[in-house]
Amino acid sequence: MKKKKLKSISKLKTEADNVFSKWIRERDNHKCYTCGVEMEWQKSQCGHFIQRDVMKLRYDEVNCKCQCYLCNVVKKGNYIIYTINMIRDYGKKLVDKYLEIYKNRHSDIKKYSRNFYENIIEKYGNNI
Repeated sequence: MKKKKLKSISKLKTEADNVFSKWIRERDNHKCYTCGVEMEWQKSQCGHFIQRDVMKLRYDEVNCKCQCYLCNVVKKGNYIIYTINMIRDYGKKLVDKYLEIYKNRHSDIKKYSRNFYENIIEKYGNNI
């Protein structure tokens, strides 16, 4: 019997990003968190309050919201409005906590395991 070849960590990360992004956009009904525009799901994006290279918050459901291309890419997250909305919705304490995580992002450099990404895929892939 042939052994099934395991996906690489980078492929698992890409798959985790895709299923999580789709889940966020579905959860938010394809409505931009920062400008309020409603769009087709294919045009919606998963925006991050704290940028996605901060792995601790990359798959955080509160940190991530649906955004349109204009806000997420052209306006680089439309950060001022995103921040105002986050404070309104979750309070200044949480926003300050996220900003502290961002400030200390370099102290949390670690490799994420195959199991970590498989869990993300299972959790969010089964709910879309």
